[in-house]
Amino acid sequence: MKRARALSTVVALLSTAFALGVAAPHSEKTAQEVENLERELVAAIARGDMAAYDRIVADDYVVFDATGKQISKPEVMASYRSGERRYAGLEIFDVEGRVFGDTAVVSARTRGLRREGDRDVPNRVRYIRVYARRDGRWRAVSQMAAPVPEGGPAPTPAR
Repeated sequence: MKRARALSTVVALLSTAFALGVAAPHSEKTAQEVENLERELVAAIARGDMAAYDRIVADDYVVFDATGKQISKPEVMASYRSGERRYAGLEIFDVEGRVFGDTAVVSARTRGLRREGDRDVPNRVRYIRVYARRDGRWRAVSQMAAPVPEGGPAPTPAR
């Protein structure tokens, strides 16, 4: 009897897992939505569009940049406004979103030039950005970046 119950439980769990797997198109659609939002955010950064940046990024956003420094949203926005932080030729590629309920993680790479002091230096970065669904819309809540050395892996062709 115990085996029958255990088997029944396993079948129920497998059926539930299969049913959740069938719902993958919704999940893929949501992942695509977050990927598009990430592209929109990077484009806003490249243009210096602080209104779009403010709309997409949550007030409690925190960045761990490629140097390991922790930076808050107000600090990031102030650095963009002052010109201390800016990018030229910023491009995003290898964008991949994964959704976990009301949380999404986007991984991507960027390249271009970033301003450091009085000079532009190559900006080749791989990063993850975390989004949370709040009040029915996705907001970026955290990011962590790591530099990609020159001669690192080539970009993956667009999907």
